[in-house]
Amino acid sequence: MADISFDPTFSHREFVDGPDGDRVRAAEPNGFNARFGAIEDDLRQMSTVVDRIRAAIAARGTGPVEHVLVLPPKLLVVPARTNWTTTASGAAQALDHGVDGMMEVALPDNVRLVSFRAMGQNPSGTAAPPDITLSRLSVPGGTPETLAEISGDTNPYDKTTVIDASVATTATATYRYLIRATVTFAPQPVTIAGFQIVYTSS
Repeated sequence: MADISFDPTFSHREFVDGPDGDRVRAAEPNGFNARFGAIEDDLRQMSTVVDRIRAAIAARGTGPVEHVLVLPPKLLVVPARTNWTTTASGAAQALDHGVDGMMEVALPDNVRLVSFRAMGQNPSGTAAPPDITLSRLSVPGGTPETLAEISGDTNPYDKTTVIDASVATTATATYRYLIRATVTFAPQPVTIAGFQIVYTSS
């Protein structure tokens, strides 16, 4: 709205009393007709400016709004698997065989998921990549449906994957949303620093 402005044209000049002062007149540049006409023009211009401001505010309120949800890796142990541990910095760390964990993600209803991001360290690179997925699971249960998948096969890794539009709209009455991270074998410490989900709302 920086280009919307109002420049008044009316500037009041004081009337002067006394024998040599101003006489009340309808015409002339200092007459009442000219003065009230200038005020009327300013009010008309102000009305136009107000309409433009209203339209600009309405335009800003339309369209999707992007949100970024940052999640710490609070991974719960999966039965019969090895759990992720937590480092002093709050990262999730794997240094064992069959490390597996998952966490539930509370997402708003009826928003559009845009992307999923995971970042961390993996000194072994492709030899021991963590497999990280964002999935949805039907309520009350069923087989998780993968929405996004990331392989942490670089060191460091910081990867983002776009979520397919056909499964991007959340429905919290129908689905639960989960993040799962698995490492088959970690000869050196593999860490997950955090997750990030971008979504838009109308």
